[in-house]
Amino acid sequence: MACCRDGRALEPEERAGSSDEDAVEPASFTRRRFLKVVAGAGVVTGVLGLGALSGLGIVYRPPEPPPPWEIAPGVVDYSKVPEGVLGGPTPNILKVAQWYDYWPGSFKTDFQNYMAGKGYNVSVQQDTFTSNEELFEWITLGGKKYDVIFPTNHIVDNIKKSALIYNLNLAWIPNFSNLWSDFVRVPHHVDSPDNLDQRQDPNGLNYVSVPYFWGTTGIAWRKDQIPKDEVESIGLDFFTMASYSPQAAGYPTTVTLDGKMRMLEDLRDVFTFGFKKAGWTAQQAQGLIPSPFVGSYTDATGKVWPGTQWTSNETALERVNAMGDWLFQVKPHLFDFNSTGDTPSLIAGVAVLNQAWSGDIAYAQRPDQSNPQPADYIIPYQGSRWWQDTCVIPSKCRNLWLAHEFINFIHNVSSDWPENQLLTKWNLYPTPNKACFDLLTPFANGYDMRADPRLYPNLLAPDDWNRCDLPRDVGADVLVKEYNPLWFNLTSV
Repeated sequence: MACCRDGRALEPEERAGSSDEDAVEPASFTRRRFLKVVAGAGVVTGVLGLGALSGLGIVYRPPEPPPPWEIAPGVVDYSKVPEGVLGGPTPNILKVAQWYDYWPGSFKTDFQNYMAGKGYNVSVQQDTFTSNEELFEWITLGGKKYDVIFPTNHIVDNIKKSALIYNLNLAWIPNFSNLWSDFVRVPHHVDSPDNLDQRQDPNGLNYVSVPYFWGTTGIAWRKDQIPKDEVESIGLDFFTMASYSPQAAGYPTTVTLDGKMRMLEDLRDVFTFGFKKAGWTAQQAQGLIPSPFVGSYTDATGKVWPGTQWTSNETALERVNAMGDWLFQVKPHLFDFNSTGDTPSLIAGVAVLNQAWSGDIAYAQRPDQSNPQPADYIIPYQGSRWWQDTCVIPSKCRNLWLAHEFINFIHNVSSDWPENQLLTKWNLYPTPNKACFDLLTPFANGYDMRADPRLYPNLLAPDDWNRCDLPRDVGADVLVKEYNPLWFNLTSV
């Protein structure tokens, strides 16, 4: 979920579509038009796939014959895939789609050098997306073909149901054993409420995704404009304010908020804030003392909470409507919905308070450097969500062994190739790799990621952590009839 944290322009190799030789772009089919079709025609591409789009006459591609090792749509028999052999129409090229600015360019070079050491001459071509919705468009309407993609956990179920991703061969990912059990939930059953959508194939063949990095969604703000305790006490209510007058000395008399706030361009993140605020209001209307926790919870002070807050996965129409009503109150106060300008706008002083991802604000603040920026981050008291971005192999991949090598390399922690340590210390996102976590060391200025509760609330701020729940697949009917039309109307100019 990381993107554009330093505000720089995309480099040529990172431009979406610049490196995908096999992509089939529908003429003049913009992302905005895609969302309109999804909302108006009742199509969920991630669930229904290209077949439904073809039936509506939106796009047509002749079916491709399955490879010999595909024993069912989206299911691979790895005994039929040769190990150590590069495959597909471009065997020496690994094609990936990744969030913006989620690894340094040196990581791809490291992988190429690593493979050269094993006797393989390969290169990595990257397309860069800025939202899950954009990635969805690419692998459905756009017809783009990748070897590895990085969707967020709740998307994995959708694309699995469409047979758009393959089961994985864990024998080719030995570094899977480095992962924190908290983020894989062993034992890992299909019907487990905690399996984080790293779901096994229905036939029990294997996992379909591996955690990449994780984080929370919260509020980032200029701490030279509003004191932290006041942001903590007001939380989501800031988003319906035109201005705010700080109570503490040493701050501006009045802070303008109109046009100086952003929300992310991510349906589930935005809807989560709406559900949490609407749920808080609903509890108050029922005469309850509002609880920020979805389930029963005893906080750090010993107080027992009943667990009456709404989740980030509500499907009842009255709750969806209440969520939408609040977001439409928010919209006039926002500059835009934007996942690439949330943190740069704060650092530049253009924005005062934004919805943001935890790792992005850590990167923007630069606590690892000698001149940290005046920005900070909290999880609002009304609650929020946490999430995982995952490594997935799309069902259009024909270079399966190389794709597995790449995923395994991501979680390498050896002294020769300490890739996971390099990645997390570069992007400042918390790692799901326990072996990596144990090997992390403080930066030169003394900042230690492992001691930052904004990054590891599961370890250091359990009350904050338990105010967050995990978004999941809400089902095709809800997406078609409720979520997608609301999102289109909310984000339309």
